[in-house]
Amino acid sequence: MRTLLTVAAVASLIASPAAANQFLDYFEYGRAELSPRGYRMVRAVADYARHGHPSRVLIVGHMDTAEAEEFSDELSRRRAQAVATELVNLGIDPSMIEQQGRGASLLARTTPPNTPEPLNRRVSVDVNF
Repeated sequence: MRTLLTVAAVASLIASPAAANQFLDYFEYGRAELSPRGYRMVRAVADYARHGHPSRVLIVGHMDTAEAEEFSDELSRRRAQAVATELVNLGIDPSMIEQQGRGASLLARTTPPNTPEPLNRRVSVDVNF
């Protein structure tokens, strides 16, 4: 009987994937400040994270191809930082937050160089439990 319970417990762990949820927000051209919609998204992230014990909150800033690479990388990091700062202000433990700026390396919509694309000017936030 004990063996069956152990097998059932292991099977349920294998069958249930790790919980995660992703949130997105978009930015105006050349901006890193959160919009009213961005503040709502950050509050939704904080509320979601409070309902469990997240192991990591990954914030990734992205850009379109309209800017120079150096500026693009810096602005994508500033976008991630804006979200992280607001999450900390809302009580999320900073030790759980990881930030990355990807510049124009991971486009949501593929475009030629020097092309403004609103879908690429974004921040994604993954909450992992």
